[in-house]
Amino acid sequence: MNEPRDPAEYDEASYEVDFASLCDADSTLALRLFPTEPSMSAYREASERMMGTLNTFITFLSEHGYGKSKTLWGIAYALGHPLTAGMSMLEAARYLGCTKQAISKIACDFLTETGLPPSSALKSEEAKSTYKITNGNRRTTHTHA
Repeated sequence: MNEPRDPAEYDEASYEVDFASLCDADSTLALRLFPTEPSMSAYREASERMMGTLNTFITFLSEHGYGKSKTLWGIAYALGHPLTAGMSMLEAARYLGCTKQAISKIACDFLTETGLPPSSALKSEEAKSTYKITNGNRRTTHTHA
């Protein structure tokens, strides 16, 4: 015959945290109370998935009537989308009927808003600074005496 057990000895009756289970890395209680940071590989995987989604989105829009949108092309240049492969920003601007600066501004604004790094299709900050120094004087107004 079974002897009655003391309810205080039941695991089910415990309302206190089992601190031993917190030391066990596989414990679901430990994971619920102290969630771990996602691993770098999980972060990288999620980032790559998001970039793939953005590229698919750009492709979808370009194939559904937005192929001549300078906003679409600016974002495509910012991300290094295949739509821009083999075409300079100046050629794209001529195709779209706008200026290269308009596309570049959209690309830079997009990168600023998202915090993403620039694609290889865009100039680095160092190149932009050098351009400002070397070509900045060309825009000055000359007075004739």
